[in-house]
Amino acid sequence: MQTQISLNTLRLHNDRLDTLIEKLDQLYGWQPVHPKESIESIMYRSGQASVIEYIKSIMEDEI
Repeated sequence: MQTQISLNTLRLHNDRLDTLIEKLDQLYGWQPVHPKESIESIMYRSGQASVIEYIKSIMEDEI
């Protein structure tokens, strides 16, 4: 037996995911590199930004 899901419920979840992705992008998205920043810090932040980009690409593929 399949559970019925209303369109309003789907929109709510989609809006919440969009909000979450926006917040993550603001916190961990790409930032300019400072010349005195260590390579470790650059690599760490780059990894964070790549995760955000990956999530965005998954969301775009599902639309």
